[in-house]
Amino acid sequence: MRTFPPARTWPVVVDEGGAALDTRELSSFAESCRTSDRHAPFEEHTLLTLQGQRQVRHARLIVRERGALMGCAVLSEGLDAWTLELATHPTARNRGIGRALLESARGHVASHGGGPLRHWVHTPSPAVDQLGSRATVTRTLLILRRCLHTTLPDAVGAVRSMQPCTDRDAWLQLTNAAFAGHPENGGWQRSDLDWRVDADWTDQACWPVVEDGERLLAGVWTKIEPAAASGELYIVAVDPLAQGRGLGRLVVADALRRLAARGCRSAFLYVDADNTPAIRLYRWAGFEQDQVHRCLQEQVRAASRSLHT
Repeated sequence: MRTFPPARTWPVVVDEGGAALDTRELSSFAESCRTSDRHAPFEEHTLLTLQGQRQVRHARLIVRERGALMGCAVLSEGLDAWTLELATHPTARNRGIGRALLESARGHVASHGGGPLRHWVHTPSPAVDQLGSRATVTRTLLILRRCLHTTLPDAVGAVRSMQPCTDRDAWLQLTNAAFAGHPENGGWQRSDLDWRVDADWTDQACWPVVEDGERLLAGVWTKIEPAAASGELYIVAVDPLAQGRGLGRLVVADALRRLAARGCRSAFLYVDADNTPAIRLYRWAGFEQDQVHRCLQEQVRAASRSLHT
């Protein structure tokens, strides 16, 4: 097995007050990672924590070189486990920064009583595999992608655009039913929905829904970041009581056509690797696997405390 020793010992700043990063610096760092890796360095909930919009107990782990942000991690304390996401600047990889961030996170968890530590790996590699050698894979997410300049799938049915002024409660009811128990998309409150609907990446013209009276049966909420060439199928929801009627195909096909008309060159989405029915739908729609993200979990022992007499 190839080893990846750090070129130097990297000092890691552990910040629990949120003062060590500003929004512009974080945005620039994240954009550099996104451009290099073709995906965001942090999941949405982690980015919200970094930006102060999600109030959870967390620590920011930061590595700098000559003042520039070279590595950043967010360690969040949940009800049953700690969750870690980390990213290294593309110009500073394979230099031991990821190792330093991970070891610092382990130390922080140990000093706070230990417990399960979940670590999301967005770019699997031999170096990352070695860093996560203590862990087991607990969840695998696939990124599926397709070009929008080729023949698009077709499905026939009545579809309209989401109306944020009147449909929010109906959409919340739909998604909470479709994603009951889901770690990211389930159990939303109205406040979880509202700021996303009002964000600059939401376009109701690219948000098809199917209704039955005042009830929404299915829909695809797309996410188009400003100046992005790709559109994300952010949430694909079908009411569990309406499954088997082809509504998933209908709204996915419609969403792809709307994204193409908007000027997007490609579309992508995230799906759990064990969600066979959803993957079957996306394969029908022409999506192919592009990347794999894995969640690793390890047990961190509590730090021993010295007894002074």
